[in-house]
Amino acid sequence: MTIIIDSTLKLELIAENHAQSIFEMVDANRAHLRPWLPFVDRMQTVEFAQNFVKETMQRNNDRNEYAFVIIENENIIGRIGVYKIDNQNKIGEIGYWIIEGLQGKGIVIKSCKAIIDFCFSDLQLNRIEIKCGTENFKSKTIPEKLNFTKEGVIRQGELLYDTFIDLNLYSLLKSDLV
Repeated sequence: MTIIIDSTLKLELIAENHAQSIFEMVDANRAHLRPWLPFVDRMQTVEFAQNFVKETMQRNNDRNEYAFVIIENENIIGRIGVYKIDNQNKIGEIGYWIIEGLQGKGIVIKSCKAIIDFCFSDLQLNRIEIKCGTENFKSKTIPEKLNFTKEGVIRQGELLYDTFIDLNLYSLLKSDLV
């Protein structure tokens, strides 16, 4: 599955052929990604990335998540997806990351808009959440720019390495778009 955003930007559902690029992207951006993504230290080999991709593909097939790579000018530059899908309650959680040199260019905003449309139109979700570390100032600008509602702080909501961190909880309802 591919979601075309514009002439240079698209999202592709993660596939086996993305594993090498994902490994290289993480390996080249460890210092940038590590403060907020707990898998970075574990991704030390291409084989780990291949297993990571296979597990992701299985969750995609099970419809528990839809994980995409972000591609700009045919180069993989990040990941985005809707995770932890609760079909009973029609809720999904968007997560995203991008390589350091491309932050602040609107790529994640455009990618999130495409995922939001996918969530509400294709998946028929009613609520989308974004959670990000309260100290992750760059990440929290994304839901704020997309008119998500900040619902509060989830105290010690994520174990990041050996420390529990607080998370901001943002939500967007399908009815918010009317």
